[in-house]
Amino acid sequence: MLYVIGNPIKHSFSPMIHNYWMMKYGIRLKYEQLLVRKADLERVVNEVRHNKVLGLNVTLPYKVQIIPYLDSLHETARESGAVNTVYKNEQKKIEGANTDGMGFCSYLEKDKSFNFNGKSILVLGAGGSARGIISEMVKRKTLKINVMNRTEKKAFEIVEFYKNQPTQIIAEKWNTDKPFENIDLIINTTSFGMKKNEHIKLNTQNLKQPTIVIDIIYNPRQTMFLKDQRDKGFTVYNGIGMLVRQAAASFNFWFNIELNKNDITEIKKRIE
Repeated sequence: MLYVIGNPIKHSFSPMIHNYWMMKYGIRLKYEQLLVRKADLERVVNEVRHNKVLGLNVTLPYKVQIIPYLDSLHETARESGAVNTVYKNEQKKIEGANTDGMGFCSYLEKDKSFNFNGKSILVLGAGGSARGIISEMVKRKTLKINVMNRTEKKAFEIVEFYKNQPTQIIAEKWNTDKPFENIDLIINTTSFGMKKNEHIKLNTQNLKQPTIVIDIIYNPRQTMFLKDQRDKGFTVYNGIGMLVRQAAASFNFWFNIELNKNDITEIKKRIE
């Protein structure tokens, strides 16, 4: 058994993705959603420890909170300070990895031919997903990353975390009226937009093409934020591409199977 854990969790497409791939590769396991409270985290991790569960995906709000219950961290988790994949490593220790950034960057690079080198990027949110994505963008020599979060302290924590990196990272107060300029890519990593009528009204009037706007939310497929930016003429993408790419990386951690292009394309068609 494998689970994706979080709260809320009903929105997750992960079971559809992983059950499809497991069936295709003849793996006789099930992958399900599991709604958990913070108090349940240690118990769920112990189910992996005692071989009752093979592995976990971790979604909001537990990508940072789960870390104290793990034995070790893969370099992707150490570099980001967040975990979205839990598995037993070769030493039989419970290890956490982060495939969010891998999935996000792989999607843009391989599917959209985007080059992060020298780019200026605005990240909305400072949670576990933002940390994973920022970690991988820093590796790709991104020039500047502005992090805007409703709790400003969390944005400053990210700045402190990456203070020795060449990428300039700036913490911003949550001010959607601020007219940003010279931004190549805008990423919404918050959950704001999952519920009906939730809307981030971002001031993009001073931005010029070809700024790209991505909302990592994938259910609904088009948030009001994305619709607004599309109506303004920007190129927009939802979170399905990232979801599938990060899922493929998680699958490899669990089963040591590197999925091919057809595996990725097939499941994307089923979801889209």
